[in-house]
Amino acid sequence: MKIISFHIKNLDGFLEKLKDLGYSIELGAHSVLLDHSELTSITVKKKGSIELILIIHYITPYYRVETMNISDEDKYLKELIRIKHSGEKWKIPVNPVIGVVMADNNEELMKMINDYKDDYPVKDADKLLDHYRSRNPRYQNIPRLLLARILDELSGYRG
Repeated sequence: MKIISFHIKNLDGFLEKLKDLGYSIELGAHSVLLDHSELTSITVKKKGSIELILIIHYITPYYRVETMNISDEDKYLKELIRIKHSGEKWKIPVNPVIGVVMADNNEELMKMINDYKDDYPVKDADKLLDHYRSRNPRYQNIPRLLLARILDELSGYRG
């Protein structure tokens, strides 16, 4: 087992690439945090065997409402509903993705991760990320908490 860290810009695109290579995706723990970002774990399997566990801290289109600085609760809720019905759907990591690779010799998976390149799913991603990061200066610490929990759970894992 080894822990890696890597950058992606479009979580949904990355997961689709894994699926295209024959991996299955299982969503794990998920939380919407007080800073309006989200934190999740994803188990990546092939032929029933756990190959990789991902820890991803990201924002979604709902974060746009935070950038509007709306103080009126009704207006805030209406804007959330507007975004929900807009059809806009994406997930942009605010931190590098953390991966717990179960086997040190999974060359296919490591090649895919090392070669993977993508673009942000929306044109204003940099602006949204800058806004999030400036308002949450300790954002880099967030995924570490989930990593510690997952490593604890894996301490009994035997393949």
